[in-house]
Amino acid sequence: MWRATLVVAVAVLAGCAGLVPSGATASDRATVTPAPVPTDSDDVSVSVPATNGTVDAARLLERHHLTLESRSYHRHVERAGPQNTLDVWVDRDAGVQRVRQRFGPLTDDGVIADGTLYVNVRDDPDTPFVARSVPANASLVDSPTGVALYRHLFAGGTYRQVDTVSRNGSPVAVLVATETTRTRPGENASRVVESRVYVDERGVIRHVTHDERRPANRDLTLEVTVTPGIDRIPVPWWLEGANPYTSGSM
Repeated sequence: MWRATLVVAVAVLAGCAGLVPSGATASDRATVTPAPVPTDSDDVSVSVPATNGTVDAARLLERHHLTLESRSYHRHVERAGPQNTLDVWVDRDAGVQRVRQRFGPLTDDGVIADGTLYVNVRDDPDTPFVARSVPANASLVDSPTGVALYRHLFAGGTYRQVDTVSRNGSPVAVLVATETTRTRPGENASRVVESRVYVDERGVIRHVTHDERRPANRDLTLEVTVTPGIDRIPVPWWLEGANPYTSGSM
């Protein structure tokens, strides 16, 4: 008998509870991408909301969210552990959204298009997906733009802008954590090894590298990349029979 895994369950991945496997070790950590080299151009500068030199995280997240609410994008999150990833694709023009979570050998995958939720069936070769109607404003995660995750990362800490660099051909502001100890409500103090945030001219948080040791919880080591302006979502193999771009349902 087939069993459909509802991708709605991956909403927790927009926060920080779901992407770290039990028993993860230091050797399982995601590789942190080295920081880009600063640009030599004096006329390239990106600024972020700040007060007295300290980044205003609330305003930064508001700008990030509002900008992506009107743009198509791909958000990729990678955390400690093998194949421990979350991908969110949003095609605003076509009204199509896809969320894929990989955890070791398991993959949960779902697509929303034209008021229908399609969910991949993992263990029935004769039933590639199941489908059901969903509201027009339905989403596969509680925070598609990633604000919930960023809010948790920034909690209990402060950041300052240290530079403007070129990343993938675009100027971005570089923000770094100003302290090595972080305390969040209900948690013991943790040690921040590195936390860098890259913000583009539109206010989109394009890249994050974060490495944090938490004595009473799983360590928080992750890398996030946001790519705005995608043309369409990659249609998974299991949905080719109901491809939202060619099936005429749109």
